[in-house]
Amino acid sequence: MHLLMSAVEDGLVSGPGLSVSETVFTYVVIPVALFAVIALVSWIASAPREERNVDSLTSIN
Repeated sequence: MHLLMSAVEDGLVSGPGLSVSETVFTYVVIPVALFAVIALVSWIASAPREERNVDSLTSIN
């Protein structure tokens, strides 16, 4: 049984754990910020634009 477990855990070295603030920042703040940036970019790209006056010099009828 020991040989089977050593084969599975070979090379596995656990590092230090995350603090509460690091966990919240990684799994809450970063995704919310990314969502806000993507939403802002998509809103800017699809925002209604001002209608321009059509002048006879700048358009062909």
